[in-house]
Amino acid sequence: MRALWLIRGNLTQHPGGDTTQILQTSAALQAFGVEVTLCADPAPKMRGYDIVHLFHLDRSWENEPHCRRLRREGRPAVLSTIYWPADQFDRQGRAGFQGVLARAFGSGAYQNLRLAQRWLLHALSRPSASSLSARAWGFFRAVRYVLESVAAILPNSQAEREQIVRKFGVERPAVIVPNAADNRTFRPPAAESDAGRDGVLCVGRIEPRKNQLTLIEALRDRQMPLTLVGQPGRYSRAYYRRCLRAAGGRPIRFLPQQPPESLCRLYQQARVHACVSWYETPGLASLEAALCGCNLVVTPGGCTHEYFGDQAVYCDPVDRDSIRQAIELALKRPSPTSLQRRVAEEFTWETAAQKTLEGYRLALAGGG
Repeated sequence: MRALWLIRGNLTQHPGGDTTQILQTSAALQAFGVEVTLCADPAPKMRGYDIVHLFHLDRSWENEPHCRRLRREGRPAVLSTIYWPADQFDRQGRAGFQGVLARAFGSGAYQNLRLAQRWLLHALSRPSASSLSARAWGFFRAVRYVLESVAAILPNSQAEREQIVRKFGVERPAVIVPNAADNRTFRPPAAESDAGRDGVLCVGRIEPRKNQLTLIEALRDRQMPLTLVGQPGRYSRAYYRRCLRAAGGRPIRFLPQQPPESLCRLYQQARVHACVSWYETPGLASLEAALCGCNLVVTPGGCTHEYFGDQAVYCDPVDRDSIRQAIELALKRPSPTSLQRRVAEEFTWETAAQKTLEGYRLALAGGG
């Protein structure tokens, strides 16, 4: 089987969780006899492929032109939705001028403005491949068009699928493709000892959605070692500087993005991994940290409950006291060996590839 994957053009220049998801799943699919071609061309050659695979429900400025072609040429396609509603984040967490717009106009109007802006920039940068559509001015209309253009969707959780149906009123055939972590790279230390672990680790791009500033402020009065690993987001330099200022004079260190083996050692040394994002689906760093034996602090936003159940400590991303108390509780817990085993068995890239192939077969059968 030959699959054409239509990815965002800056997938590797501005890496995120989707970068790992795409690269790892495409590599794992080879073992199932699927030949994957990654393509960021706005006008790709689709002939000769059995299936077209799109990504990101809310990047309709890229996907809508592809969907027009898919409909016109009658080609089967699937969509990895990688989506969670940002309403609470828009109301309470979005920073800078974008946050002002979101709170002034409301989440729905803000999403329309954001879509129109991105679509215009996309059309201006690639005029030969994209023309403005009436859907450029309506986020919900554009999303529904994309959903109705694919034969099946591949959300990362049942909760994500339910959110899509609830939010957009479109129910598509679906296969749940779990997010995963590499259990060959990420593992507990050879001689596991809770006594050798210390402090709190937070891995992820530094940006308002990831909420590192609130994490730093939550530990303001605690002389607790905290390590933040990640680059500032593309539009989050000012937020990054705020984090640096808030951390001044305390045992907090900032490290750039790390290669996998170095990251594994950091996970192995930390007692707690804290991901206090406004939402996650469910956060690859949390899965990697669980494999390495960290206790997890997460928020309920997104599908974290579906992945971690009662084996993580939950906190409110708005409430500094809630974050601090969750971390203090997690610091007292022994390493979560049962969660480590579950992630190693259930959330692997091989499983993700197998489920992706199941989604392809569903789409090729007409979604039924």
